[in-house]
Amino acid sequence: MINMECDKYHPCQALDDVMTEKEKFGTFKGIKFVMSWAYSPSVHKPRAVPQSAVIAASLLGCETVLAHPPGMELDPEVIAACEANAGMNKTTFSVTHDFESAFKGAHVVYPKAWAATSIFQPPVGENDPEKTQQIFDKYKSWKMTSDLMETADKQAIYMHCLPADRGWEVNNDVMDNTDPGKGWSSAIYDEAENRLHAQKAVMALLMGGK
Repeated sequence: MINMECDKYHPCQALDDVMTEKEKFGTFKGIKFVMSWAYSPSVHKPRAVPQSAVIAASLLGCETVLAHPPGMELDPEVIAACEANAGMNKTTFSVTHDFESAFKGAHVVYPKAWAATSIFQPPVGENDPEKTQQIFDKYKSWKMTSDLMETADKQAIYMHCLPADRGWEVNNDVMDNTDPGKGWSSAIYDEAENRLHAQKAVMALLMGGK
């Protein structure tokens, strides 16, 4: 059985993401990977992508940063796994509530909306949609802009699993800047293509391929 995404994990997307990072940088060592929450009008966004993304980045040895507002915490088991991975690789894993500072010097920038803990059923959350909406609306400024990209590494890449909420999570000029010759760039189309190749590799291995 191949997990194409469950409530907790999205391993195929994580494979795609790390494949894209490997293509762009050739290594994971010394790469600052920032997974950040970003605003969306929809409060019903899954947490599977960010949870698998930080696990994969920390497992492969990236300097991994998780940025989110209070109330957007990820699964404690995921956080514990990232901390263990960082310890194993002698790298770092950190959590911050400061959106702008998180991206300074980052090589991989991955801002994406996910659900607040308050929307889940107890004991995970409070099942309170009204409170969830209030949390979301409080952080509308959490959006990726070209000015923020300028604070990242000069060859940084913007990533998103797609579809992205244009104008909410990210501005168009960030998503559409796909020319790496200009410095930082959007890698969303390479990333989307790599889902095909990563999943073909999984299928080939499961069927006995080498």
